[in-house]
Amino acid sequence: MNLTKITGWLTLVLALAAGLVSCKEEEEETTLPSMSGEVTYDIPYYVLKGETVTMSASGIIYPEDAYYKWYISGVYSDTLVGNTITVQFPDSLGMFRVSAHAYAMGFYSLSTARDVTTIDTTWNTSLTGLHRSLASFVDERDGRRYGYVTLGGLDWFNQNLAWQGSGVPFRASRSAAPLFGSFYTWQEAMTDHVCPEGWRVPTQEDWESLSAALNGGEPLDFFSNWTGLGAKASADVRFNDVRMWPYTPDNVHSNDFGWNAMPLGYTFANSWDTEFSGVKSYGCWWSATERNADQAYYRYIYCERPDFPMSYTSKTDMRASVRCVRTHPQSL
Repeated sequence: MNLTKITGWLTLVLALAAGLVSCKEEEEETTLPSMSGEVTYDIPYYVLKGETVTMSASGIIYPEDAYYKWYISGVYSDTLVGNTITVQFPDSLGMFRVSAHAYAMGFYSLSTARDVTTIDTTWNTSLTGLHRSLASFVDERDGRRYGYVTLGGLDWFNQNLAWQGSGVPFRASRSAAPLFGSFYTWQEAMTDHVCPEGWRVPTQEDWESLSAALNGGEPLDFFSNWTGLGAKASADVRFNDVRMWPYTPDNVHSNDFGWNAMPLGYTFANSWDTEFSGVKSYGCWWSATERNADQAYYRYIYCERPDFPMSYTSKTDMRASVRCVRTHPQSL
């Protein structure tokens, strides 16, 4: 090949290389802008199996013509479009991924997602491993039925109070309240009279009476750790076949007296209603007893310890579970 041809080939190669660089620079110059805002949504954590639910998405400030697409794995194979959609979940227990995406011509898309769990609130279906009491009480305010156990001359709810006239349901999912109850600040529990008529938030004396029943008739001081009683009060419960308390040899959750404690954690009055801490690690229940003008006591069970100690916190910040109690009618 002569010098002229070699020079021509080099010129062609250099020209092509320059063209590629130019195209790359042009692509970089046309990078799409980002939307302003973020995708927010109204998607529950829990729904009843077969339930029809309306969900909405919003949050994009700019551009104004942004629109939303929904993808729901295991429920719909097609994409759903709209700020608000209505979805019927399967008539079976399971977990389904719901994602909402914001789109606009000429912008990068934004998205968010949540796993939605279908539940069945009938006895021994979604929740298994609990003691079912033959004694029950119906709250006239909402028609909800509660089982209770009689221990030491007192009737104790053996499930968390689920009255929704105050506080928040577990992870803001009203459908899950019959299973997990609602969560209240101490101030809400006491001033809103959350327990049904004839029942009360347990006092220091009520809790000490429970300790005697769990401890072979020997009462324990309210301010002690109640060594070993957390294991006797907590149940090795499963939710949709998944163990709720993690296994540990130090707390076997024998549930000897059917008190049915579950590890549902706690939340705070200034947090999003869906933000819960200590789920699958702690169960927390209020006492009516005050520590001072700003604080009150509660009892708790931690997954890795068999005890049932007390602690205290602000009356208005933390939301915890409530177990209502009354003096057994035959003890009056």
